[in-house]
Amino acid sequence: MLQSSPLGKIVLIDDDIVIADLLKVNLSSEGFTLEVFPVAADVTPQQCADARMVIVDAMSQAYNGIEFTRDLKDSLEASDVPVIVCSASLGEDDIVDAFDAGADDFITKPFSLRELIARAKAVLRRHPMKTPKQTAAPAANDQVIEVPRLKLRIDTASQHVVEDGMIVPLTKTEYAILIHLLRNQNSFFSRKEICAEVWRDEPNSNDRIVDTNISRLRKKLGETGKYIINRYGMGYAFVDKLN
Repeated sequence: MLQSSPLGKIVLIDDDIVIADLLKVNLSSEGFTLEVFPVAADVTPQQCADARMVIVDAMSQAYNGIEFTRDLKDSLEASDVPVIVCSASLGEDDIVDAFDAGADDFITKPFSLRELIARAKAVLRRHPMKTPKQTAAPAANDQVIEVPRLKLRIDTASQHVVEDGMIVPLTKTEYAILIHLLRNQNSFFSRKEICAEVWRDEPNSNDRIVDTNISRLRKKLGETGKYIINRYGMGYAFVDKLN
């Protein structure tokens, strides 16, 4: 049985024993527990639900890291757990596919442990450890954002997004973008402005990641997603009506 660490558990899915051993030593010294799985198909969302982060390679396996990431992000149990995809692939398509699946970052092998730990910490700063306050009693009225005409309701305390009575499983990044646009309805924001708001700890974030996350957000929101529009030269906005 794994002993708990003060900063929580990180799940590593990688069949490279050398990397697993190195990460176990280094992440333990940072205050984390590392749980290692060689095969992605052996890991369920339930096993990741209490993890601070998942680092996944498994790109050469039949059920690969991108498919695992997509299933994790679509699950109710662990959709909010951040994922770093780590692969030896240099292809741009793999990187785009990883972000489309819901990955929070992509690191190309070979990498330095110093770089991985620094980027892992940057992702974790966007996904702070849950505290009792975050799981407290139901939110007060000023903690609820509603768009009645779209049957959209957001509890900002629990970060639950409900559309037409159904919970929409958003990642932390998708949720942050939606909240920012909803609180500033009909105002357009450029990709750089959205990056500055959502990826505050990563000033060099690629603008393309905004398009990828908003594309996923629109799909998950269904009809409501149509109200997130993009205008050339102006950026993105959540509008109150469609022209």
